[in-house]
Amino acid sequence: MTKKIESLKYFKIGIKSIFCVTLFFLVLFIPSINDSSLVNSTINSKTIFLIKGLIVLFCFWLIQFLFKKTPISKLIISKIDVYLSILVLYILFNRYFIQNEYSFSIRFIELIGLSLFYVILRTLSIRIFLWILLGVIISGIIQAIYGNLQLLGYYTSNHSGFNLTGSFFNPGPYAGFLTIVFSIALGFYLFKEKVISYLSSNIKSKYYLTINTIIKYVFEYIPLIGIVSIIIVIPATQSRASWLAIIITSFFIFELRYQIIKKKLKQLTKVKKTFLIITTSLIIALALSGVYNLKKGSSDGRLFIWKISTKIIKDNPVFGVGFDRFKVYYMNAQAHYFAEMGETAEALVADNTYYAFNEFIQFITENGIVGFILLIVILYLILNTSTKKENKCLNNIVKTSLLSICVFAFFSYPMQILPIKLVIVVLLAILSSLNSEKIQLFKNIKTNFSKLLIKAIAVAGCLGITIISFKYINKVNASFKTWKYALESYQYGDYESAIQEYESAYPQLKSNGEFLMNYGKALSLYKNDKKAVEILEQAKKHLNTTIIETALGDSYKNLEEYNKAEIAYKHAENMIPVRFYPLYLQAKLYEESGQNEKAKVLAKKILNKKVKIPSTAIEEIKAAMKKLLIKKPLTKND
Repeated sequence: MTKKIESLKYFKIGIKSIFCVTLFFLVLFIPSINDSSLVNSTINSKTIFLIKGLIVLFCFWLIQFLFKKTPISKLIISKIDVYLSILVLYILFNRYFIQNEYSFSIRFIELIGLSLFYVILRTLSIRIFLWILLGVIISGIIQAIYGNLQLLGYYTSNHSGFNLTGSFFNPGPYAGFLTIVFSIALGFYLFKEKVISYLSSNIKSKYYLTINTIIKYVFEYIPLIGIVSIIIVIPATQSRASWLAIIITSFFIFELRYQIIKKKLKQLTKVKKTFLIITTSLIIALALSGVYNLKKGSSDGRLFIWKISTKIIKDNPVFGVGFDRFKVYYMNAQAHYFAEMGETAEALVADNTYYAFNEFIQFITENGIVGFILLIVILYLILNTSTKKENKCLNNIVKTSLLSICVFAFFSYPMQILPIKLVIVVLLAILSSLNSEKIQLFKNIKTNFSKLLIKAIAVAGCLGITIISFKYINKVNASFKTWKYALESYQYGDYESAIQEYESAYPQLKSNGEFLMNYGKALSLYKNDKKAVEILEQAKKHLNTTIIETALGDSYKNLEEYNKAEIAYKHAENMIPVRFYPLYLQAKLYEESGQNEKAKVLAKKILNKKVKIPSTAIEEIKAAMKKLLIKKPLTKND
């Protein structure tokens, strides 16, 4: 009997150890995952890895749950848990029951996966959380080293326009990830004595001194390496949002640690305090002005996107347009704006846009005022989370790290980036665990049968979810690979093979706007115009860009539906008025359909149009328009 108890004890320890190691490596490696066999590999491969990793993690967690002696009646949650759950349920309800359409969304898959991840994290102790955050810091160090090697030319970046991307698709999200890692690393380093003390206490082992020494060096030097490595590479990202977030976060974490300003303010008179406030405000204003003018075109572009986004909010105020549906509505709203206002100076900064470059504006756009109210409540709870005195330093680290990403979120799109969201979920779970105000679940359940029944239902439900998730993510993974094969065939000009691959992936990705755009474009180039129109019209329900509209115009023109072709080309023109290509296509349409006067008027407009960025393509378009103007119109006898 004693041997059985001993074996069971070691079995539990083994399962718990495997669970913790799996969790640590999941957090450590997700930012670095980039499986080139998948389409949009820097994004999609991270999501696939997360879901598969969570399935493994969830299985070990479920085994622990079965053998855990803690009664169900002892389960407790916090107010943060409650409101986060309400927010996720609202997003689900809004997506499936309020909105008219919903699209295939990698962000939605991530939302479900991260919700499960949060539930798992909430069962962990604070000590395990500290090791998870160390994993986050190490992952940041890996990315910083990788970025430096890209700058030195040892590795290629993932974007043709930038030398530095890390394992991300451009420097923006890369800088955002390093920003949140920097905040955690700085917090760990400044509060290292308390962090080390927390981990070293209650260690029951004959190797206490050795373990304590290892903890001391690991939690002192790894955060320091993280701080230095990120500071070296972050200027090269040219991400003003990350610079601003790091400066603000550093200020707050230093003040929380040393309270220099608090002590100085007590010594100042009211006049000196007023002078200090005015001086500080002027410095901040000058700094923001400098940041704005550093890349003025980019800043103006963001301001314009926010302006158009507010028009979408005005049209959909209560429930928004639906989760991850910003990209469906934005380009149409931009086109309507320029159709009404003409080619204003703002047209110079307009482009195909997928994100609002401000997560709060995008959140309201997608989830409406109802969702935003829930978000504000959550932010308020985070700000006012109370904790025990011994956990105060960790509470400060978590809050300043969340602050860093909030600052970054005002000018970028961190909630589109899985590694950043993963760290945010970890931080929220820690904050919820630290919260001293708890709500007890199942406190009225007393009978053993009721407790057993709840446990059985939970296990059965969890197993069902695991099996369904595994099957689904394998199908998604296979469809992403097929899509990648299709794109490769398309790039080689083998449209027939590309279309076959697209047809194979279609059942799984039939509501993915980008997939349908690629599929429809291939069909249009292959002159399968009826099918192209069908697919491209379907794509517009899930995404809209100038690519979709011009391809649609091409197919309508080939079908001799000239009015519809003209509408598509004009819509593409209004989306981004500075572009020459939609105007060129319209001119060729008028020429082909015998509308010679319209063709000449448009040709003159193209020749007189200002060039934003000179290129060979624009020169060729202008040369074609000159030929069109001197070309003799065809007669019936010809």
